[in-house]
Amino acid sequence: MADGKLGLVSVGAYVPRYRLTGKLLAQVWGSGGGERAVANYDEDAVTMACEAALDAVAGRDPARIGACFLASTSAPYVEKSNATLVATVADLGTALLTADVGGSLRSGTTALRLALDAVRAGTAAEALAVASDMRPVAPGSELEGLLGDGAGAALVGAEGAIATFEGAHAVSHEFTDVWRNQGDRYVRSLPDLTFVRAYGLDRHLAEAVDGLLRATGRKPEDIAKLVLYAPDARLYAALARQLRLPEAALPKEPPIARAGNTGTASCLLGLAAALEEARPHEQILVVSYGNGAEALLFEATEAITAWRPARPVAAQLARGVPLAHYGKLLQFRRHVETEVIRAFSSVPTMVREERQNFRLYGQRCQECGAVSYPRRHLCWQCSSSRLAEYRISRRGRVFTFTKDHLVPNPDPPTVMVSADLEGGGRFYAQLTDCDPAAVAFEMPVELCFRRLHEGEEYVNYFWKFRPA
Repeated sequence: MADGKLGLVSVGAYVPRYRLTGKLLAQVWGSGGGERAVANYDEDAVTMACEAALDAVAGRDPARIGACFLASTSAPYVEKSNATLVATVADLGTALLTADVGGSLRSGTTALRLALDAVRAGTAAEALAVASDMRPVAPGSELEGLLGDGAGAALVGAEGAIATFEGAHAVSHEFTDVWRNQGDRYVRSLPDLTFVRAYGLDRHLAEAVDGLLRATGRKPEDIAKLVLYAPDARLYAALARQLRLPEAALPKEPPIARAGNTGTASCLLGLAAALEEARPHEQILVVSYGNGAEALLFEATEAITAWRPARPVAAQLARGVPLAHYGKLLQFRRHVETEVIRAFSSVPTMVREERQNFRLYGQRCQECGAVSYPRRHLCWQCSSSRLAEYRISRRGRVFTFTKDHLVPNPDPPTVMVSADLEGGGRFYAQLTDCDPAAVAFEMPVELCFRRLHEGEEYVNYFWKFRPA
């Protein structure tokens, strides 16, 4: 164990289920690209961040987490805290520092450094850094085959670190290569990648890495694993080799090869993947890019041998399902008009039912032990009024289900499931990320946080089931 030294105590990652393949793009536009991860119609940067955060804090004491930073260039709210929503879904306390970090693709590592600084300064015993992106791209554009969706999270602390923090170095340069103006629907980029590489990527990445090696007294040959931002999978290997690091430090298949360029999430997602394969005392170099670059160095500890990720990145990448046709993507991203349900929304109700609807607290009867969700005044089994707050499980098995072909849905039919949860209670919710033909009684399912609708012009979130 590395008790007493600042570092990473846990990490989490999320890669959406669907994949957009180069073959599918070629069928529509005549030319394709690499494979990339595509968020479902009910996902966004916040829901993906929640997935990664829940993995990172699983089994941890939420009372120790005193800060939560969310990095994203595509968060749904421009004026409203997205980080606070992530912290609420992760059931962190209310005596908490939250902040949204954005504006640059390297804000993922910036959020991680803020978390490290918060713990080092004593502001928090542990701090959570989350990065998530679902960057909007124009149909048929070159970026459509490059930019993927995903999220990564890192929990920082000084007790039981699986990787200690050894140092960091940042450089900031005014440089415009990718951007999105206020009101722009899609990401813009310079068409001349040769210029971007010569005056941006090549210079800024090397400057950050050289500065870090000097500051930490390390040599290039000391680096065992490299996590690197790159615009696409093709450039990843070229940029990595240009840093003159050992060939063995380059991952055989970085996440960008299957997930695409996940923006602010790329480095935290890559860090989670690197830690899954790390051995004690290996040096892990993380390098992000955007208006400059940031380089961070971590060293795996003996605790890495006992650590097991909640959902390994490699497994998530391997389980990708190709989109059946390009029309799905058009519907998911609302590039074509679809029927939208303007459902009822109420901020007072959301405030009143926060612990029930966001943090998943139901009740357990003090007389007979029956679990209730949603909350009620009397026990459904023995009618006792002695009901104590109880956080329900997110996993269960299908009790019954129905398929609705009439309700508007970008990915029909709408499958509703009633499932018996582990530890008691029955939960009724929509099923997502699943082939409707595969739904069956007793099928294992788990709850995931998703978008429901945009009633009253703000996003309404709730929990849905997906196959476990």
